[in-house]
Amino acid sequence: MTIPATSRRRMPAWLVILLIILIGGGAAAMGLMVGRVLGAQELRDVQVVRSVKGEEQVILVTTGITDIKEMKDNQSFFGLFDIPLSDRTTFLRYDYDAKYGIEGKDVRIRKLGDKSYEISIPTFKFLGYGPDPIFRVATESNGILSWTTPQIDTLKASKELLTEAAAAKHIDGVRPLLEIQAQKFYTRIVSSIEPDAKLSFDFALSQPSN
Repeated sequence: MTIPATSRRRMPAWLVILLIILIGGGAAAMGLMVGRVLGAQELRDVQVVRSVKGEEQVILVTTGITDIKEMKDNQSFFGLFDIPLSDRTTFLRYDYDAKYGIEGKDVRIRKLGDKSYEISIPTFKFLGYGPDPIFRVATESNGILSWTTPQIDTLKASKELLTEAAAAKHIDGVRPLLEIQAQKFYTRIVSSIEPDAKLSFDFALSQPSN
């Protein structure tokens, strides 16, 4: 027996819309849950790598450097021998702030396991001076005939003391502090993304000074 089309029940429109919303919402929730289970850690890994591998210089330590440089000169007799008592000696005192750190773009990070990373720190380097370095003559010691010897050029000496090579000689003295600061700096970055992360650090050896 065939039921007439007019006697069939139709599902109310509001019920159809409700079912569509429920089915769609459930699928979205399921997809989000699957994404969290399968991709959350991978996403954090990417975030950690991107955050650690900065492109700018990272200043880790600013240290004050104070010392006295001794400068000597004397007059010679046609280059054959030094004229006695013609010597000039100047002691130049200098005081400046030197900034040390690393190139952020050279930092490397490697995943060792679940929430475990190794961060390779490049060679520490001199990154610049603080404002207003101070140079002044501390004392002088001149022979009786020192008037025959030209004045010592303290300005030239000051420039020589402000070269990158001169400042780089102090890196080894602050290296322990540089390593501590590097660990704190990158631990803080990684922990903001992955609080339970375990980090190990590998530091490049210092370059031999000339």
